Amino acid sequence: MSRTFSLEAECLGLQLRAGTELVCRGGNLWLTFEVPGRPSPDVLLAPGERHRLQADAEVFIAALHGAGPALCGIETPPRRARQLRFRWLRGARAS
Repeated sequence: MSRTFSLEAECLGLQLRAGTELVCRGGNLWLTFEVPGRPSPDVLLAPGERHRLQADAEVFIAALHGAGPALCGIETPPRRARQLRFRWLRGARAS
């Protein structure tokens, strides 16, 4: 699923899954990640650049201060169907 939104003076906090891509579609985006016990890493994106999350994360997204509005795309990976697991019950036979 893909969503695009505009940011100007606000900061948006989102809980995102691993594999999600944040795409700068206009302006400049500033991303920061909440990482318990460590300094929060920052990522700056220019138009056309993207960042893929390697793990589930709480992400804060904002337009780069003083650079005007920014357009951010969020592309989430499709959810995987749960794999069925089979196990033989004692005494069961395959037919």
